[in-house]
Amino acid sequence: MCHHRHHHRRPAIREVSDEPRRSEPQLRASDAERESIVAQLREHGVAGRLEVDELEQRVGAAYAARTHGELGELLADLPARRPARALAAPRVRHWPRHEWAGFLQVNALLIAIWAVTGAGYFWPAWVMVWWAFALVMKSHSRLLRLR
Repeated sequence: MCHHRHHHRRPAIREVSDEPRRSEPQLRASDAERESIVAQLREHGVAGRLEVDELEQRVGAAYAARTHGELGELLADLPARRPARALAAPRVRHWPRHEWAGFLQVNALLIAIWAVTGAGYFWPAWVMVWWAFALVMKSHSRLLRLR
């Protein structure tokens, strides 16, 4: 090992971001930053803010961009991306009523068919028991996940 400090310095690690830094528009853009801008442009296209022709033009310009400033210009007239947490819907605890409503309707129909056809052996019980068991298990596991 030599005695010079500058030979043994650790290389400075720059924080890599997928968003171009507006404060440093002259810096070169990376492929990941270009891909991030293209993804944002596509989101704006899906939202209806960009027409197909304009979207294609901006995507081409994003892939050809060399600096953060060029990439930033492509998004300058579009709203900023919101954090993912703000877009996520809150978890709602609810009982799966629609599944039980379907269960009751179908079983009422089966009982009516059973009654009209002679009311012998109560065969709708097979459907009721297994379907009810499946719904109870599904509802139970859903309630456990919400806790």
